[in-house]
This record gives sequence, structure tokens and C-alpha cells, in this order.
Amino acid sequence: MNRYQPQMLLPEIGEAGQEKLTKSKILVVGAGGLGTVVATYLAAMGIGRIGIVDFDAVAETNLHRQFQYTPNNIGEKKATLLAQKISTQNTSILINALSEQLTKENATRLMANYDIVCDCTDNIFARVLIDKQCNAHQLPLVHGAVSDWQGYVTLFHYKNKFHYSHLIEVEDLLRAQTCVDNGISSPICGMIGSIMANEALKIVLNTDTTLDGKLLYINGLTNVFKTLTLKKS
Repeated sequence: MNRYQPQMLLPEIGEAGQEKLTKSKILVVGAGGLGTVVATYLAAMGIGRIGIVDFDAVAETNLHRQFQYTPNNIGEKKATLLAQKISTQNTSILINALSEQLTKENATRLMANYDIVCDCTDNIFARVLIDKQCNAHQLPLVHGAVSDWQGYVTLFHYKNKFHYSHLIEVEDLLRAQTCVDNGISSPICGMIGSIMANEALKIVLNTDTTLDGKLLYINGLTNVFKTLTLKKS
């Protein structure tokens, strides 16, 4: 427990909170710009079991923002690599690498035995599927998204029972662009990913200071930070 002493000094954590972290199980879907950040911080904090779902392989264009990978890793599976990296950083936790694409057929199996899901994907169809599965299994969902200089974080299926469809109409979601279309700033991935990990931490600790019912928007170009209140349609 000595490695966790600095965070255990926080009154919101302490020994009891660290025990909660040790017993928690979090699934990270997506091992890219957001997933590398989220999984790394969750592991460093001592989350007892982390699952990483991603079917993709490392490409050279990933390297500017997906900092856990090197040029030597190009062509290798992200989930396996990321699991290896964070396992080295914290040898006392369990990491499951799931190198497969999340689908309607395997979603229930992949999400089984986890308490919280972090959506770190950049695919609109995956986001909708994750939202539906978390609703079906009553799993809190930490949702983040990035594009160009911007990003946001919110929570779904937590105490206020907001859904992804309450954020934007499905028709608009299906027309949404990704960082592939608009480009992406590397630091904005780090900022949004860090906040996602922080929200997952607060869910485990059951604090009353989460983004449940709210959306935090960040524009890294203009230094604008806004907290918006979500409304159910």
C-alpha cells in the first residue's frame, strides 16, 4: 500500500477508499488517444481489475497522441500492448487484454464482471452500442469524446440515468465527424482522458461531485471550459 500513500492522504480516499479501488473492476473500450490515458491512470491508482477492449493495431499516425506505443509497435495489437505497458507500471493489479471488436453478439460477454465502463472509442456505432449495453446491464458509463482542439466528458447510466441519446439525437450522432475527419490535438486527448479517469475514480468512491447530469466541455485552442447541464428529451 506504500505506493498509494500520496492519494490515501486525500480524505476522500484514505484506507477505506483505497480498498474500494482495489476491489473495483473497470472496462476501458478503446485503446487509442483516450484509452491509453484512462487505462494508465486507472492502473497507477490501483484499480484492481482493468479490461481493455480494442481490435485495432498500432499505426504510425497514432504515435503523436497514443503515447504508450512506439514505432517498433506498428502493426501490433493495441489492447495487448497497452495491457503489457500498464502491467509493468503496476504489477499488483489484474489486466485483461481483449483484442476483439465490440459487437452486439459479444458485448454482454465482454462487459460481464465489470462495475464501470469507460467509452474511449471514436466510432459512433460503438458509442451507441456501448450506451445500450450499459443501460441493459445497469453499468455506469464514463463517456468522453475529442475532435480537433475540443473534447467533452459526461456520465451516463449513473444516478440520474441519462443516456447517450439525451445528449444528441441519434440522427445527428450518425452524421458526427471524428478526429479522422477533423484532425486532433494530442494534449486534448490527455486532458479529456485524465478527466475520464478522475470521474471513474469518483464513481468508485461514491462522491457527490461527479459530472452526473452535466457535461464538461473543453476547447484547448481558446482555453474555454464550460460545464453544461443535461436535459432529458
